[in-house]
Amino acid sequence: MKKLIIFLTALFLYAGNLINVNFFPHDNKNVDILLSLDSKYDGKVIKLSNTEYYLSNIFTTKIVSKSFDNSFLKKVEVLPYKDGVKIKIFPIAKFTTSVALTPDGYGIRFRISNATPQKNEVQALMAQNPDKSIDLTSYFIGLAILIILAIILYLMKKRMPKLPSKDMKMAVVLQKPIDAKNKVVLFEFNKRKYLMLVGNTNLLLDVFDDDMVHITTQKEFDEYLKVEKMDEIKKYIKNAEELKELDETI
Repeated sequence: MKKLIIFLTALFLYAGNLINVNFFPHDNKNVDILLSLDSKYDGKVIKLSNTEYYLSNIFTTKIVSKSFDNSFLKKVEVLPYKDGVKIKIFPIAKFTTSVALTPDGYGIRFRISNATPQKNEVQALMAQNPDKSIDLTSYFIGLAILIILAIILYLMKKRMPKLPSKDMKMAVVLQKPIDAKNKVVLFEFNKRKYLMLVGNTNLLLDVFDDDMVHITTQKEFDEYLKVEKMDEIKKYIKNAEELKELDETI
């Protein structure tokens, strides 16, 4: 009995009391669960299984359940578990989760997001070839390169309509990966070179010929990027990542 009293006393002293639980569904895209406490949260979030999450250092004796209509979730339960609470998810479709504290630290936002992909050309291709693995990143990078090259060809054709077709040659000269999602590619077209950043952002960095910049080897290409373009490239990549994060947040 004495040990039980000591345990309960410690629990009240160090755990935040759960005041309220609110659910905020957003158009079948995600459901936010806001847990409001009477003190700043200092516990941990632990994944127990694919559908169960444990938030420590939260005291409550009540069970909160919420059902959803026309949603990717059937139901969500928040119930006491050990020295905290358990969030139990009853999904209908695939989902992802994220956790964040409110600015004052007295609230926990547990977000459940719909992870079901939208129907598009890639999905149709996968349906036709179920046994074939498709690298989506490579697919979109290749598609972006083709679009950029098509635009360049169109602009060059408008500017030089009488250019003989035998002189219109295009080739990838050199390329250099910057990170897992971005690389710089040097194209040659009609005796001119086009430097492009391909990946999170598809951007034409420079246009020149051999009289301006003479690059024939990978070493010369790496040195040119390091001295002339790397700071600019990193800035473009950072801006693209920030815009992507902002879009995902919205």
